[in-house]
Amino acid sequence: MLIGWIYSYLWYSSILAGYAVLFCPLLPLMFISNKLYRYVTDVLFNFWQFYPTALLEILCGCNIQVTGDPIVAGETSLIIMNHRTRTDWNFLWPTVYHAVQGPGRLMHSTKFVLKEVIRHIPGPGWVMQLACFAYIRRYWTEDMRTLQKYLDYVSDLNYKFSLILFPEGTDFTESTKSSSDRFAEKNNLPKYDYLLHPRTTGFAYITSEMLLRKTLDAVYDATIIYPDIVPQNEKMLFNGHFPKQVFVHFVRYSSSMLPMEEKYLKQFLEKRWQDKEKTLKEFHMTGQFLHGKLQKNPNTWELWFALTFWSLLPYVALYFFFTVNHFRNIVIYHSILLLLINFLADGFQMFEIALYNMKKCFYRKGNKEHF
Repeated sequence: MLIGWIYSYLWYSSILAGYAVLFCPLLPLMFISNKLYRYVTDVLFNFWQFYPTALLEILCGCNIQVTGDPIVAGETSLIIMNHRTRTDWNFLWPTVYHAVQGPGRLMHSTKFVLKEVIRHIPGPGWVMQLACFAYIRRYWTEDMRTLQKYLDYVSDLNYKFSLILFPEGTDFTESTKSSSDRFAEKNNLPKYDYLLHPRTTGFAYITSEMLLRKTLDAVYDATIIYPDIVPQNEKMLFNGHFPKQVFVHFVRYSSSMLPMEEKYLKQFLEKRWQDKEKTLKEFHMTGQFLHGKLQKNPNTWELWFALTFWSLLPYVALYFFFTVNHFRNIVIYHSILLLLINFLADGFQMFEIALYNMKKCFYRKGNKEHF
């Protein structure tokens, strides 16, 4: 249990400290250049990604095994993955750390498509807004408009990143499986034992729009398995119930292999889930998982540096907050602004996009690279 408390404290305090010390002072940069603001905040957030990797692998002794096709840095990709537990995102940071390969991997950003409620969580929700994650309400008319603005923005910036999508929409539990089974019966589909039926509309829309804009390089199908302990919720991690191993396998589908029409993209996603169900069923019967080249980042010094930096940063943040008036004012005013935007608008990420669009009105199209 002690390990769980330490992990939770270090993880959460690093988020709050990073928000205060690194993100708050950067706000004026966004009014100067959206591109530069996105670049700097991405570098900082990517460096934080090393920290949960270090905590899990060094502190908790969790072995993250990533196999299959590497994520190519400097490309724009969509990652689709089964949502086994509510804590999957804890293990996705080390997964991405090991999976992203190639020049520029330190600058290659990873975003999530998340439920709207998550952006209100103090600390993590705030930072993910500042890092320009995508949030949806699960009302398709509204979500489509939000995603369209988001995709227009990243396309306009010629932004290279990976976007992680959980097509199942929620994690795998007895109740969600029952709902999935009812959906299967209603639509004359096979029932899954280890997965939920994917929601195809969002994936098909995002993929078709990115293909239309010629901004999508590849789709990665990721399958995650917990061979020993399945950390179903945050309480299990808090109590120190960490898996000793996590397996994640990636299969890359280049944009040239993908259909353009949404109808066929939905079929593509359904086929991936049928294959994924077979893979999971075979694993539970035989203990054998998909084979492929092991993707392992050998630069362990990065993890030790991140472990030291982010563990000390909260105490630096506290010292400056109580001793430096100017720093304290920056954090307080930034937080007030963020809360106002969060409740009066659709989050800071949409404010960032709206600001960019406002600046476009004052400049000719040919100068938009200066935004």
